Amino acid sequence: MRALADGLFREPPLDPARRERLRGWTERMRAPDIARWAGRLDARFQAGGRQRAARAVEVALLTGQALSWWQREARETGVMRPWYIHLTLPREALRRRIAERVGGMLAGGLVEEVRGVLARGVPSGAAGLDGVGYRETVAVLEERLPAAQLREAIAAATRSYAKRQETWFRNQLRDAPVWTLDATEEPAVLARLILERWRSAALS
Repeated sequence: MRALADGLFREPPLDPARRERLRGWTERMRAPDIARWAGRLDARFQAGGRQRAARAVEVALLTGQALSWWQREARETGVMRPWYIHLTLPREALRRRIAERVGGMLAGGLVEEVRGVLARGVPSGAAGLDGVGYRETVAVLEERLPAAQLREAIAAATRSYAKRQETWFRNQLRDAPVWTLDATEEPAVLARLILERWRSAALS
């Protein structure tokens, strides 16, 4: 959405050999370590997972400028003027939904899934296994976390992630027109409100 609204940035040519060596280096690193490097190289870097952090490191080291600098200073012209709908939940409702989601993940065979992936020889630090839910399950299977604590560990990590998402959205949408809606409403009610707002905007 940001690419459509704000345009992409003009990335300079990057040396393929240096880029490949750098990717080999980041692939051998743990996700938290890559994130720390990204934060050192780009003061405006915000958490977003292993791939986003690796991208920030790559751009900073290969161009000499932080990714946020390129996004700010070398921006192409966007092609649209959007307004955004931000769905929010009261804190208790969010905690309840997170707990329900974690219960569903475990009931759906999360532990067995991860055990099977590791049994096929996939490294425990591989991309994908560092996501919320997966990394806690890996910790249990590697006996670094008691199995009885798995449910709460995943729920706590998810709550932390949700909090970072809220911060991220506030920063990203600071200068954009944002319409906040309570997501506890029925989907049909939300859809009707959004459609009415869309029609109103189209006529204005």
